[in-house]
Amino acid sequence: MDFIFQTALGTYPLAAQCEMLAETGYQGLTMSAWSSDLKSIPLIKPSWGLDVGAIYLIYRQGLESFVTGIFESVEGCTTIELALHSGETVTDLDRRMLEHLLPVCERRGLRIALYPHARYGMQTTSEAVALCEEFNHPLLSIVFNGYHWYANQEKLLEQRLDAVWPWLHQVNIAGSRRSPLGWGGLATIEPLDEGEMDNFVLMGALLRRGFDGRVGVLGWESMGGDVYGNLQRSEKAFRSMEHRLAAHPEWAVLNELPY
Repeated sequence: MDFIFQTALGTYPLAAQCEMLAETGYQGLTMSAWSSDLKSIPLIKPSWGLDVGAIYLIYRQGLESFVTGIFESVEGCTTIELALHSGETVTDLDRRMLEHLLPVCERRGLRIALYPHARYGMQTTSEAVALCEEFNHPLLSIVFNGYHWYANQEKLLEQRLDAVWPWLHQVNIAGSRRSPLGWGGLATIEPLDEGEMDNFVLMGALLRRGFDGRVGVLGWESMGGDVYGNLQRSEKAFRSMEHRLAAHPEWAVLNELPY
């Protein structure tokens, strides 16, 4: 996700982002809807060999025109990761927005992947599943974000993945530790080789279910250090987990804590 390139000192230019990703072994990126480079999406694959798997977009009251404009104008990307934040919980404003956007998706060949987000109106996987059940639309799906699941302390990983599974389109992961110094006072966002969140177990649970979709790495300016180094470390950690799971999938099946 391109958040990792938005640092406390500024944002890396698109060319630098793509060159870093290609050089460190990534296959694509998710772009934030506030990026000034959305019109360049069709050029990214031919120029750097990277897919733009999704655009990350936030809906809150007052952003109806902006959100609709993204759906109506995007080219070169067919998935919109949509975080809903029109109130303290999911509201009728969110529902009306989805009612408005799904016909646009049908017309333009797009998909909405609901993005549960800590401290937002739609915080949990349970709320995202409820919306998918309510709308029952083939172009409405869910992102399972390991960071937000962990920060929200939803727990019950296997049960939550089973509940999300019929609509699971994509997975995002990050190193993380619960801390008041983290995002929203909940948890930090760190490279994949740091933190207390056990992404190996999450990846093993996905492997057992046959997940073969896109896995994204969540980055954030709070990581510190240099962006290239954080990308490199996360890619190395991901490939290490991938190789271990291929050789020893049983290692990712844990016993319950004894306390």
